[in-house]
Amino acid sequence: MQSIKPRFVLFALGILIFLTFMTSGQAAAANPPGPGDVVINEYVANSSTEWVELYNTTAHDLDISGHYIDDIPSGGGSPKLIPNNTIILAGDYYVMEFSGFLNNGGDDVRFLGPTLTLLDSTSYTSSTAERAYYRYPDGGLWSSVESDAPTKGESNNAMGDEPWQEGTFEIRIFDVEQGDSQLIIFPSGFSILIDVRESSWNSSKGARLIASKIRAITGGSHVNVGVLSHHHLDHIGYAGYGGFWGLIETEGITFDQIIDRNAGEWVDGSGGGTVNGECDPDLEIVWYNAGTVSGTSRNWLCYATNPANTNIYNIREIAQLYSTTQIDPPDTGALVEIVQVDADGVMMVDGTTPLQGDRTTASPPPSENDYSIALKIRFGIIDYATAGDSDGEYATSQFGYTYNDVETILAGRFGVVDVMRANHHGSSHSSSQTYVDALDPDASAISCGANTFGHPGQGVLDRLLDTGDVYLTNLCDTTRDYGAAVIVDGDIILRSSDGVHYTINGTAYVASDPVVYTIADVVINEILPAPSSGNPEWIELYNPTSQNIDISGAWIDDIASGGGSPQQIPANTIIVAGGYYTMDTAAYFNNTGDDARLLLPDGSTVVDSYTYGNSSSNRSWYRTPDGGAWASTMTTNTSKGATNP
Repeated sequence: MQSIKPRFVLFALGILIFLTFMTSGQAAAANPPGPGDVVINEYVANSSTEWVELYNTTAHDLDISGHYIDDIPSGGGSPKLIPNNTIILAGDYYVMEFSGFLNNGGDDVRFLGPTLTLLDSTSYTSSTAERAYYRYPDGGLWSSVESDAPTKGESNNAMGDEPWQEGTFEIRIFDVEQGDSQLIIFPSGFSILIDVRESSWNSSKGARLIASKIRAITGGSHVNVGVLSHHHLDHIGYAGYGGFWGLIETEGITFDQIIDRNAGEWVDGSGGGTVNGECDPDLEIVWYNAGTVSGTSRNWLCYATNPANTNIYNIREIAQLYSTTQIDPPDTGALVEIVQVDADGVMMVDGTTPLQGDRTTASPPPSENDYSIALKIRFGIIDYATAGDSDGEYATSQFGYTYNDVETILAGRFGVVDVMRANHHGSSHSSSQTYVDALDPDASAISCGANTFGHPGQGVLDRLLDTGDVYLTNLCDTTRDYGAAVIVDGDIILRSSDGVHYTINGTAYVASDPVVYTIADVVINEILPAPSSGNPEWIELYNPTSQNIDISGAWIDDIASGGGSPQQIPANTIIVAGGYYTMDTAAYFNNTGDDARLLLPDGSTVVDSYTYGNSSSNRSWYRTPDGGAWASTMTTNTSKGATNP
């Protein structure tokens, strides 16, 4: 018996120590949360099983017993009591489930203390079945869009944006549903943001989303250059609420430059307005390059061209056509060229009236889409083309404006690229056959969402799929045959570390630097020097290559150091691949024999020439076939601007 007693004492002492330890441990974990310690982190409001997730932002376990989850104050359901002995571990989660509590059409979600004091809250205006609103990262900013992959009781960190890695070239085409927003980051970290979509004029969701993405991806709140492709709500938002205005004025995103198009500016007192230092968007905008105009453009110009708004006025610049230095990444092998702005060189359907200028009173006016800024972005030998909502045909919209063929000019300016962002969300009015053939991309990207416009057009999908791979941010028009297209249901991301090899959402590609054809590849193809009375002489040029060639500024001349003055080819003259350009002349070429010469824009370098002898009336000298050897005799079967006999 004596030998058992010491062991009993030791056992009892052990129990006492254990109980003391457990009691002290529970007491340490029983502290209630202070302000900001526990926050609403994620919730699903539209489901047979609704749920709200709370997140412990601290490094200590917290007791939320007797706290509540509630919806809208002074209405809705009764607050939901969190049971006794509910502990959220440090950095962990608590989930409460219920049904029929949160409204699908909008509600508040609130976290309340034991005395119903408000500790955290958020709200939504609508909810999609089985989708979650969430903070990114855990405890961070709220996403302005829902996730179709909720992380109930788990970290939200995988729901957001993977940070950019130093030394990597990236193009991120953000999933913003029916709209556009792109972030380009060069290996040095130099960044370009193109467009910020808002879904409605009084929305700031787009600005909040893009601001959160910028912070998550770059680790900061600064972007080197912002580019507004054109003045539509789904590209720039509405000044005073969201979009670029929201990024700059409410979200704390800073820029070195904002590149804008020259649509117009605020002039105090113009249009019958009052000189009072305040912009009247309905009266006081003077238009420079515009067709259809809207409150989006008017209010943006009231904001951006007012010297009092220093956050934007001091950094806003008008895009400089053909500039390769206005947007100037410091990286070796990096180049950003502005290849179009304000409809440069684009003519209306009559072939003579330019879109440039104030076309707001035209009937019908041209679309704002066709004034889009276009950029060719290059890193290493990877070439990327993006051109806003540029159109590629002549048509009249049922909404009272015209579509115009911008893409034929863009085709010659872009040339072959590796990756192309489809214009105008894949609209049937864009990504024409001429354009797609000229750019010949290995991969194309379409940014769109559920819409009533029929984006993307079936013809566009078919053309792009015939050329290369196609990626879409979403399943957009559900009636389309998407074939082998990749529907990402998220951001489309291109990455490269060497400027040659790149991936698009994990699929590997290798860039190629195509042969670039120039004016030097164009040939004189046919000449008619002796027309019948009252008809013009003419000379025909032919592009024998597979690329469009810009021959602007070149010269047509006759005999060197004699004859008439050289005739210059107008600006923005492009010969499409396998196509022709003809120039009419009068009393320029000699009927009895002369030279015909094509000169570079320097006015002296000869590209091609042909010497002919005595010429018969209404007959032409010609190559056969096109671009081939010159025929030894003239032909009566002239083929001005068409295939030679």
